[in-house]
Amino acid sequence: MKINEEKPQGVLHHRAAAANYQLRRYFPADQFNGFIEQFWLVNWQLAENRDHLQQNLPDPNFHLVISHGHVKLLGPVSKSYGYRMAGAGRIIGVKFECGALTELLAAPIASYVDQELAANSVFGDDIDAVCLPLLGIEDDATIVSRLQAYLVAFVPPVSEHKLAAQRLVALIKQNADIYSVEQLAAAAQLSVRAVQRLCASYVGLSPKWLIRKYRLARALEELEQQNVSILDIVAKLDYVDQSHLIRDFKQMLAVTPSRYLKQG
Repeated sequence: MKINEEKPQGVLHHRAAAANYQLRRYFPADQFNGFIEQFWLVNWQLAENRDHLQQNLPDPNFHLVISHGHVKLLGPVSKSYGYRMAGAGRIIGVKFECGALTELLAAPIASYVDQELAANSVFGDDIDAVCLPLLGIEDDATIVSRLQAYLVAFVPPVSEHKLAAQRLVALIKQNADIYSVEQLAAAAQLSVRAVQRLCASYVGLSPKWLIRKYRLARALEELEQQNVSILDIVAKLDYVDQSHLIRDFKQMLAVTPSRYLKQG
């Protein structure tokens, strides 16, 4: 079991928030390539008189979430979302690769944006009996092993179109100089229309949305350093001007950059 030691992306105010919980992430076995991105586990133990609202950037991936006696499947999220922690608790999660569940879903992937559903509607009635006891297990390796043993039966063949969609997302995440759908299409050696079709079929969100999401994630990483100004970020990430950066913040986080800094 390989630990994911990369810095978490999409966790708002990560530096300050990390004191409130313990996050562990693990990569899956090779047989899950193209299906599972990572397993994630969170534990917290907060004093009786306090709680913590953890906010996160929107995420184009599906997540299997085990907590509070429920096993849910969360669809792609188009706006920032939060989870309130209080007392003692834990969450066990599986983050799927973009498009991984397409063959298992009853409707087009766009139908699941900002939605949650019972996990047994996709993974069968046995999933509750397999997953809920995991909340009582302390050993992460055992938890991941049991999840992999159950989920391996659902791994479909990875089609060329699905791989192409996943490559598009990887291109956006790995290339800070992709600012438009036209640039993405050129980098992927595809037409703009092909890029749009792949995202519609396997992500459920537009390529323009994906580009703005990961660009905003880079802006937040810069703000976490606490030694750059908003104008510095505008220049470094090649925004047209400050108003475009503010627009992205408002649309995805419902706050301005200045307000975000004050919240931290």
